[in-house]
Amino acid sequence: MSGRWPTPVPVAADALGLSRYAASLLDALGQGSVPPLGQDAAAAQLQSVLAQLATVVQAANPAAARRRVGWWGRLLGRDVEQELEAQDGPSRLGALLVQADTAAQRVSAQLALQEAAQHRAHAAAEALSAWVDAGQAQRSTLSPQLQDVLAQRLDHLRRLAAVQQVEAGQWQLLREQNAALLARSQRITETLLPAWRQTLLARRAGDQQERDQQAAQLLAQISAEVASAQARLD
Repeated sequence: MSGRWPTPVPVAADALGLSRYAASLLDALGQGSVPPLGQDAAAAQLQSVLAQLATVVQAANPAAARRRVGWWGRLLGRDVEQELEAQDGPSRLGALLVQADTAAQRVSAQLALQEAAQHRAHAAAEALSAWVDAGQAQRSTLSPQLQDVLAQRLDHLRRLAAVQQVEAGQWQLLREQNAALLARSQRITETLLPAWRQTLLARRAGDQQERDQQAAQLLAQISAEVASAQARLD
């Protein structure tokens, strides 16, 4: 339990005091700033950029481009259009990689805040439970009527503790999802994309069919990583 939370005190001897039991703790819980749970613009931006990367790579992949156009498309000159689009790919890819790096840095910065929010919620749940236990231990010192007043207050504190515990779990899940998203982004931008680009460059000096197969395999891995990144729980 965090040492900054007020510690339990003896219960009051009147109904008004009992109805305000643990008020100092609730006041402390209301102070400070916590990022809104469920709003994760940085992760959403990184997902969007990764999806755009996958689209650009798909368009620039030679074998995939030929399959999309087909013989009838080549007859109509659509293969030339595809080639022109593919020529724009490197510049778009470079810009998207910069955007991906910026978005990844924002997600990484959010991880520390999310971890702090998780620990705060967990500590708050423990503090509330400590006050409940302390109040419950003192119920027998009160008259039956005052015991009922205290019981109602303790039930309220128990519900608040349960809410805080659930929130701590949600923060943990969000942090784990974002850590996984960062790992996928790093694998795409630092491993798969460089390998894919190198394969395309090697087509000119080697067996084009073999290089196309390698590029297609890398493209499939990139698409799979992006799909997994998009499958994050909301």
